[in-house]
Formats: sequence, structure tokens, C-alpha cells
Amino acid sequence: MLLIKKPIRCLMGFLFLVYAIQSFAQTATPQKKSQAVPQRIASLNICIDQLLWELVPHERLVSLSYLTANPVWSPIAKQVQGMPLNHGLAEEIVPLHPEVIFAGEFDAPNAIELLQKLGKRVERLPLPRKLGDINEQILQLANMVGAQENAQHMVEKINAEVADLQAANVGKTPLTAFWYSSNGVVIGDGTLEHELMQLAGLRNLAAERGMFGFNQLDLELLLSAKPQILIVEESQDESFSLAREYLLHPALKSADFKMVILPAGLSGCAASVIGDVALTLRHELAK
Repeated sequence: MLLIKKPIRCLMGFLFLVYAIQSFAQTATPQKKSQAVPQRIASLNICIDQLLWELVPHERLVSLSYLTANPVWSPIAKQVQGMPLNHGLAEEIVPLHPEVIFAGEFDAPNAIELLQKLGKRVERLPLPRKLGDINEQILQLANMVGAQENAQHMVEKINAEVADLQAANVGKTPLTAFWYSSNGVVIGDGTLEHELMQLAGLRNLAAERGMFGFNQLDLELLLSAKPQILIVEESQDESFSLAREYLLHPALKSADFKMVILPAGLSGCAASVIGDVALTLRHELAK
């Protein structure tokens, strides 16, 4: 009988030990708490600046990128006059005591590394590469700053404008087009611009020629393709835009195509201008 009870007592002791270890582990490991909504927000990225400007009360923004105050690059330059600005330097940000610092995928790696070493919360947002990425970025940012309602309104507005763009061209014969960027570059498959062209009922001649992403195209080849539409992003920095010089070429002036000029910033700040681009594209193609 004693030989039977001893293994039972040993087993019960072992089970108690396991239970005690598990209980200790649960109490020793703190539960991850949801982060409070930050009231002091800094941004190192011009595109994120523009989204934050729409999403949160401006008094919560303790610093924005200096580029956001430059009308050459930013559509809200006049609105942000007087706001604290930064040049992507940690020493500019730390004294402002932000609760969160937002940065883009490729922004200021040295400054971000230093800020993280100092215990600052830094959130990086990836660059939107497809149409679906834009709404995801807006909602992701909104979740981190407690602006879900405003974000939902933004997303719904973008979706409506994109849907209108698509509906306006249903049943129409697709027009041939190039999306012409600076330095004589055309934009092919695998891009946000290509998706917008498809939604607008356009045939992207660059994609049809097997081009992916951004590709150099000689002016002679562009003309020989005889596009019906040439899409160009607006630029306020005329003197530095090689694409503008190409567009002044006599051969282009006499070419038989319609030029559609869209609001600047799609390539760099898609999330903040996508609605304006879709709206303009729809109106221009309806003429």
C-alpha cells in the first residue's frame, strides 16, 4: 500500500509545482496594456503631416516637417504657418516631449535610431504602393492617434471619388495613354498610377509594352506610339522639371493628343491627394 501511495504523492507534488510555476509566470509577466491616445504628436514626414492635419486637432501637433510649410511641395503650406517645424533631427524633437513620433519608410534613419535609444515612441508607416494601401495607411494612422471617425470619413470620400471615376468610363472605348513623369519617365504596370489609369478606362501604353514601374522613354518613341492622352502631374517648380522642357518641344505641341494635368504630389504623398487626383482625372476625361 505504501508503494502505491508514494508515486501518487509524488505525482500530486509534481502537478502542484507545475501549477505554481504557471501561476508565477502569469503574475510575473505584466499584461500588455493598450497605449493611451497620444496628445503630443510629432511628424518627420510631409505626407504624414498632411494626414495628421486632417485627422487630429492641430493643437496636438507639436512638430511637422519643414517641407510641409513649403508651397512648392505642400498643399497645406499656408495653413501650417506658425507651426513648429523640424528638419528630421532628434535634437529638434526631444525638447518638445512628444508622446509619439511618426516617420515614413525611408525618413531620417539616424535620428530615428537615436530617438528610439532615448526611449521615444517612434512609429514608421510604409509608403503606399497600391490603391488599397492608401486606405490602410489612413486607418492605421487613425488607430494610433484616436481619430477613427475622421479617418472613416476620409476613406469613404476617397472610395466614392474612385468609384465615380470608374463608373464614368463604364461602356466607353478605352483611350490609349501615357503617364508622363519628370525626366522623361513613363509609368508602367505595378504602380498606383497604373491602377488609376485602369479605373479611368485608359489603356496604359507603357504597361502594354511590358514596362513595370518607372521607365525612361525617348520622346521619339512616345510620339510614335500615338497616345490619345498624356497625363502629367502639376508642378510649381517649373524651372527644375525636365518633363516641362520636353512638353515645350515643338513636336509635342503639334502632336494630336489631349494633355491631362493632375494635382502634384501623387508619387510622393498618395494618401493625401488621391481623392483630388481621381476627381480631376474624371473631370478632365469627361471634357
